[in-house]
Amino acid sequence: MSLLRAGCTSRLLSNIPLLPCRHTNAKPLYHLLTRHQPYRGIVTSTIDWKPMKTGKSPNDDSKRKGSFGKKIVLGLMIAMPVISFYLGTWQMRRLKWKTKLIAACESKLTYDPIPLPKTFTPEMCEDWEYRKVILSGHFLHSEEMFVGPRKKNGEKGYVLFTPFIMDDTGEKLLIERGWISEEKVAPESRNLHHLSLPQGEHLKLVCLVRPPKTRGSLQWAKKDPNSRLWQVPDIYDMAKTSGCKPIQFQALYDMKDHPISEENSKSTASSNQSTSSFWKFWKHEPADTETQKQNLSEGKLKPNSGNAGETDQTIEFNEWQFIKAGVPIGRKPTIDLKNNHLQYLVTWYGLSLLSTIFLVVALAKAKKGGVVSQDQLIKDKLKHTRKYM
Repeated sequence: MSLLRAGCTSRLLSNIPLLPCRHTNAKPLYHLLTRHQPYRGIVTSTIDWKPMKTGKSPNDDSKRKGSFGKKIVLGLMIAMPVISFYLGTWQMRRLKWKTKLIAACESKLTYDPIPLPKTFTPEMCEDWEYRKVILSGHFLHSEEMFVGPRKKNGEKGYVLFTPFIMDDTGEKLLIERGWISEEKVAPESRNLHHLSLPQGEHLKLVCLVRPPKTRGSLQWAKKDPNSRLWQVPDIYDMAKTSGCKPIQFQALYDMKDHPISEENSKSTASSNQSTSSFWKFWKHEPADTETQKQNLSEGKLKPNSGNAGETDQTIEFNEWQFIKAGVPIGRKPTIDLKNNHLQYLVTWYGLSLLSTIFLVVALAKAKKGGVVSQDQLIKDKLKHTRKYM
């Protein structure tokens, strides 16, 4: 009925001519005819049926607060590919350097042994590393030192260091003779004395020159100054304690028999009478070792079975026989330098590639903008209403 009345009113208004109004206070006829017409407002839908993709969201305040943190994250994402690529390039240079160093050391191992120069100094060890040198002199078995414990073939033992007096210069050098079993630490318990405790004034040794090693800051230090046992090879401390030059010489791996004449054995035994007393191996040693120390300082060693001059030089022992006899097992002439720079190179370059991909994906998403769901929009509006109403 209201719609019919509204339609009739509109037709009447369209047919009535507009007349000039002489009185200013008179109301227009249009208002008089439409004052009883009901009010019609514009009604819009409260549901957004088509959400828009935009980079903005109703919670702009929270975005402004987190913009500084996002800048830091973005800066790290940009810096990560650059830094990892630089580290990969640095590892490539290290790989070339280490490869050349190992090749140079391997070539030095092929050189024939030469006599140690008389003017050899510790500063020359770097250039002479892995060079074979010939030493001539005699051992001071009463001043043996040990580093360990170390395991070999599942058996506990120690690395034996023995001072060596040179014939030509009279200098005292430190020789790493090799690994020895724990049961054969005491010299009296060893057999094959011409190999385990070689005697003679003019012994010939072939050794490798190695730079002196120092103890790291996180490694154990020797607490007892009178002990002959070190946990790690600290060449400077061992040389200072024994009065040797701070140079490390490693005896080579040799399973052959080397006889020594009886005359040299007697001369060395007499020269050992003036050496210092036997050092303590353990911090607390039993009382019955005093006799052993006195016998060793006087040169009373067990004689070899049979004549030393009649020993066959073609005889070759195995490691098990050396372990049971207490003969130190020397070091095999191999390069112990590690070269893992290729793995580091692949790791850093791979990390640079992955971080670059993540950065491109993140920038692409930030450029397109995010999508605000309808549920999230309603939640934000309700939260805003509760806050300000």
